Parts: sequence; C-alpha cells; structure tokens
Amino acid sequence: MTHMHDETISSPVIGIDLGTTNSVVAVCLDGRPRVLEEEGNALVPSVVGLAADGRLLVGEAARNQLAAFPDRTIASVKRRMGQAVKLSLAGTDYTPQEISAVILRSLKERAERALGCPVSRAVITVPAFFDEPQRQATLEAGRLAGLTVERIINEPTAASLVYHAGSTDRRHVIVYDLGGGTFDVSIVRIERGVVEVLSSKGDTSLGGDDFDELLARHVAARFQQEHDHDLMADAGTRWRLLTACERAKCALSTAASVQVVEEFIVMVRGRRVSLDVEVARHEYDELISGLVDRTIGCVDTAIRDSGLALSQIDELILVGGSTRTPLVQQRLRDELRREPRWSVDPDLAVALGAATQAASIAGQAVGPVLVDVATHTLGIAAVCGSPWSEQLSFVPILRRNSPLPARYEDLFSTHGDDQDLALIPVLQGESPRLEENREIGRLKLEGLNASADCDGKILVRFELSLDGTLQVMAVESRSGISQRLAIVGALSRMQEKDASAAAERLAALTGVAMLPADDAGGFEAGRHEPATASAGRPHEAVVRRARQALPGLGPEDTADVERLLRLIEEAAIAGDEPLLGGLVAELDDLLFYAAG
Repeated sequence: MTHMHDETISSPVIGIDLGTTNSVVAVCLDGRPRVLEEEGNALVPSVVGLAADGRLLVGEAARNQLAAFPDRTIASVKRRMGQAVKLSLAGTDYTPQEISAVILRSLKERAERALGCPVSRAVITVPAFFDEPQRQATLEAGRLAGLTVERIINEPTAASLVYHAGSTDRRHVIVYDLGGGTFDVSIVRIERGVVEVLSSKGDTSLGGDDFDELLARHVAARFQQEHDHDLMADAGTRWRLLTACERAKCALSTAASVQVVEEFIVMVRGRRVSLDVEVARHEYDELISGLVDRTIGCVDTAIRDSGLALSQIDELILVGGSTRTPLVQQRLRDELRREPRWSVDPDLAVALGAATQAASIAGQAVGPVLVDVATHTLGIAAVCGSPWSEQLSFVPILRRNSPLPARYEDLFSTHGDDQDLALIPVLQGESPRLEENREIGRLKLEGLNASADCDGKILVRFELSLDGTLQVMAVESRSGISQRLAIVGALSRMQEKDASAAAERLAALTGVAMLPADDAGGFEAGRHEPATASAGRPHEAVVRRARQALPGLGPEDTADVERLLRLIEEAAIAGDEPLLGGLVAELDDLLFYAAG
C-alpha cells in the first residue's frame, strides 16, 4: 500500500477507469499522474460478491469466489450499464449502477487511504461509444458512491492525454482501445498542448470477455466429445471454465500453445473428471479472427471520418489489456503499416489520462487541453417527403464527431394548420431508418392553437456539453411555447425516491451510508421521463433489443423469443397494458439469461 502522507493535497480530484474486467484509480502528484496501488496491485477486479458469512467482497476476493459461488458474485457489470435489468446478489436485486457504485466506493476509499484525506470529486472514463443512458448510469453510480463526478470522458481520449504531453509538434494518432468488455478507436490530433479528437468509432459489446467466451466454447466442445458432458450447462462449471480460459488466453500472448487445466471440474457418471485440453495459438487466432476484423472495420471508419489519409497518421497507440493479443497486433501492423506503441502500460493509460484531466479541473497546470467530440448522431423523428409520399424519418441535428461543446438547431413546421399538440421523439443513432435508432427522450408542445400568435414554426435545438450532458429545446417561434429537457435515459435515470431506495440497499449491503453526492441536485425529481420506459411505449426498446439478438441465439431461445414477440405485438394492438407489461418482463428476462 502506498500512502502519500508527506504530500499535502487540498480537495483532490481523482481519475477513475471503471472497467469491465478491472478498474484503476489515479491522481496527479507533483505534476505527474500516478496510479494508486495497494500491496503492489494497481488493478482492482470489477467484481462484487458476498461471502458465505455475509461479508461484502470487492475486487480480488470477489473474483476468487466467482466460480464457486456465481449466485453470490457479480462480474462484468459494465456491460449492463444503462439497461433496465436487475442483477441478483445472494437473493437481493440491484441495478447495474448500484453494483458499479460499490466498485467506485472501493476505489474512492483506496484513494483516501493513499492520500490521507477525504476524496469526493472524480473524473470517470467511459467507452467512447457509450450512449446517453449508459453515460447517465455511470454518473448515477458515481453519485451513489459519494462522488461528485466532475466530468465523464471517453477512454481513448483519456489515454491520449498521457502521450506527447510536452511536445509542440503536430501528431496524428490512432488510439486503439480494446478492453475486457468494450472496444473504441479515436483519431486524435496532438499539437501545442491541445489534444483534439477528430473522430471516434466503437463497439460496446466487443472485448476480451468475448475472446474468453469463444475459447471456452471451443474447449467445452472438445471436453464434450471426450466425456459427453457440457461444461457450459452449469453456472459453476461454466465460470470455472471461463476463468481457466482467461488464464490460457493470457498465456497465449507469449506461448505457442497452452494447456487449459482445471482439476476435478465435474462429476461424470459418478467419477470426478478434470479438464485438460491443449490449445495452440493458431487455433485461438482462428476463433477470434472475426472479432478482430470487427475492430479493424471500426478503425477504417474512424480514419475515413477524420478526413485524414492513412499516410497522415503518425502513430498507433494501443490501450487496454486485450491489445496484448498477438493477432490484434499483427492485424494492425498489416492494415496500418505502423508499429504499435506501449510507452504507457495499456492497463493503466486510461486511468492516468483521467487523472491528468482531473488535475486540470482542480486547477493544476498539468497535461494538454482536451477537445473531444460527440460519439453519436442525435436528432428527432419528423415527417419528410412530398404530400403523396410522406413518411416518418430520422432527421439528424447534431452529428457524430461534432467538436464539443456543440450547439446545433433546425427549424420544422407542424403537420397541419389546426394542430394543437406536437410530440417530438428525440433519437440517437446513425441509420436513416427510424426504427434502427434509439429513442432517448420526447418533447411535448401543447396548446399550439390556443395562441393567435402561433405560426406552426418550431425550432429544435441540441446542446451537448463537454461532460456529455445533453439539453434539447423545442420552441414555437412566435408564441414562445416551449419545452426544455435534459436527456436522461429512462432505463438508467433515478428520481429522488429511487435514489433514496438505492442508497438504503447499498447501506445494507456495505454497512456504510452511501448517500449520493450533491444529493440535493444529483437526482432531480420532475425531470422529463422519456417514452422508452414509462410514457405509453414500454415494449419498443425490449422488442428492438430482442430482434437484434435473434441472429446469435440458439434454436430453443429463438423459438421462445419469436413467440413472445408475436404475443407482445398482439397485446400492443389490443391495448392490454397488464398483459403487455408481463410479456415484456418475460422477454427481458429471457434475453438476460440467453445473453449470459
């Protein structure tokens, strides 16, 4: 454990990399970012559990019991952020942000022990391609952990802050960030103390966990051929297999082959059988090649969006533990004709960058100035086309890769002269097809015919701040009838009552009162509730997610999902809300377990 008791830090702002597999906390001391270690360990496994005696376990201790007690342990919670799911821990349900708050609280306490003073302010990183509900869920987790979240910044952007800090030369850099659960790539210009993000692309469902899963399925198939037993069928053996495969994956970063070994993993016909399967690196490469190709596709898109030619790229920086995979490095060399750089530990670069940004917020003259971009296109649903071929379409207003802070607006008209009400769905996505984008909020202008001043012209304005806060405003131009809302994803948003209940659950779990930071203003009651969860269209988000998941499901799950989709459609047409609610809940549960 490192204790900074000789250094005086007033109101420190810490940097946190809240990762899928591991998390890291860092702070700037004497003008340099430093990771806060304990007992020589910089990484804190992002795992929460309860021991048999009821003790709360966070980090390594929780990960150690994952295989033996999967019902008392939660891992990879980051992949659930922003989703309307409940995570069961020893029979009690928690939201993803509550479990993340436990991890953040542990990192906060580590920082307080190291610095010898209270810590209440933090910069937290998220994947560049996290959407608004996922970012809001991260903010809520920080507040529940007792932190004032000064800023949310993108992981590849954070990593870029620790490179070329003192250089004045212009450099164009690709930051390739492949972690345990997510992938991002950013094209960054670094010049004269300014880091400017030119473009970003990513995949929030692609990472080292998926590599582990593919290897585990391969090993399980080999084991089943020999012993006629499926190791993936039981939760306990599945986690033991995944843990063994994760170790094997790491070993294959340097070894040509590895034995995947787990003693006495299962009982087969009354006999305890061990797992012992050899995997060669070329076999592993074949398994993951499709996933690596997906990351290369994102890189190509990001370069194209940046407006740069490949010849203008000066450097390739690798971030995230999964970039140690030899196939990843080789594919990047082949595609980009650049030698990857690791001058900063790929597991620590994001946290160090977060600490650099945190120091700037605290008023320290540290590191470069950050200029980030919007990572998703934002717009509204509006009727487009000629009178004889009208259709409801997605109309972008604030486009992806716009520099932050961003403010864009557009002018629309009501659909008819006698229109009294305008409902304006706010959407996020990249597809021109309305149904392929995600609704994240809804504006409602009423009384348009009540005023003689109304001319039916409606101005819609989007404002996206540096910390990712999105404000949307619609105003009828002559009458002044308007509505402004902060887009907070309905799937992750907490009102005051919800936050208090979450704090009570966390206090019972941790034994510590975990009241939200900035409790008076952190979870404002009365903010706009988007339609995706409670305003009459509760089924659409789950239905959309189900249709997206169908290609990857097995035959039995596919049949169940298709049956539920048919019943949901019938219930929605009939207007049977109680039946619809029950069917949606059943579909949501099925998707959760099918994904697991």
